[in-house]
Amino acid sequence: MNTKIFLILIAIFIISFSSCERVKQVVTPDVLSTDTVSTIKIGVIQPSGYYTGFAQGAALAQTQINHGGGLLGTQIELIVMDNQGDRPVPDADESVRIAKTLIEQEDVVAILGPIFSNNSMQVGPVVQEFGRPIISGSAGEFVTAAGDFIFLVVPPTPVQGAVMAQFAVNPSELDATTAATIRQADSAYTEGLTRSFEKSFQELGGEIVASEVYGVGDKTFDVQLARIKSASPDVLYIAGVIPEIHLVMAQAREFGILTTFLGMGSWDEPEKLFSTLDDDVPLEDSYFTTNFSSALPNAAQFIQAYTELFMMPPDGMAAAGYDAMSLLAVAIENVQTLNPSAIRDALSNITNHQGATFISHYDANRHPVKSVVINTIRNGQVEFYKVVEP
Repeated sequence: MNTKIFLILIAIFIISFSSCERVKQVVTPDVLSTDTVSTIKIGVIQPSGYYTGFAQGAALAQTQINHGGGLLGTQIELIVMDNQGDRPVPDADESVRIAKTLIEQEDVVAILGPIFSNNSMQVGPVVQEFGRPIISGSAGEFVTAAGDFIFLVVPPTPVQGAVMAQFAVNPSELDATTAATIRQADSAYTEGLTRSFEKSFQELGGEIVASEVYGVGDKTFDVQLARIKSASPDVLYIAGVIPEIHLVMAQAREFGILTTFLGMGSWDEPEKLFSTLDDDVPLEDSYFTTNFSSALPNAAQFIQAYTELFMMPPDGMAAAGYDAMSLLAVAIENVQTLNPSAIRDALSNITNHQGATFISHYDANRHPVKSVVINTIRNGQVEFYKVVEP
């Protein structure tokens, strides 16, 4: 490891912060050099109403790197744009518009985000056409299918779904033999997770006794829960986002469904997780897969720095944003250029990256090979349960 790479990795863990200059000129990234710019511009596509820790995690990495001297001796500027606005969920068309704006008008070197898989799948062809690296906060397995400029930073849906299925059937864990699923419709993320969970559960000898669907914004789930109750599953896999997942759990308990609830990374937003229901008892003793835990090795420094800056502890999306920015920084330092194609190649070749989480390497689909965390909800708070290594 050369001295510059070492220094940038050290900078990522320095707990101090500084502001960066605003950009003073616009240039084309393909010919960008640190002699012609005042800042290195990185775009961030971030919904205003969901998982805001992603942009904050990226901002923490940015300020730490800037404090350590920047990239190639130049300060980083994050350009954060909202792809949600007053919509109930982030919008794919708006995400595409933002991606084009970031590339054509802001001349960003790379993009971090979006978070929702449906949005990322629409943005993928855009960044591929323009030739800009993007590190998405999404988990959808097909997000990277549009081309080799697209990378994930969190465990993909096939991995998370399989890990939860293995946990469910493990005799020393839940020892489940039957499972039901309920998922949000029209979501590549929830569809991918549910498909992976059901496939793995069945391959491990379990039986899927019910598979239900609901729509975004639904408030009642009587029909779906009636079928699930009659099937008497050992576990119920709930693939959705806040607030619908809370309503499903609360109404399931009202229906007399006493099964163990299982979930995934979209649950990992503690501030909302415990502020949606009047009574959080329905959440108790459930489990979900995620990207991050305070129990992970080397997590303490990231947690301390993030908490000092934002006055709250980080969640899984905050860790993802931090890792996305730090991965991009290491790639740029490795190739000593801002050429997007060179950065893309450097990202593909990164190994043993320690940020907020540890990434062993990228596979052929540009999915990160990394551990999956299983958390549980106990006594009204999220608790670490175990780490499943890749």
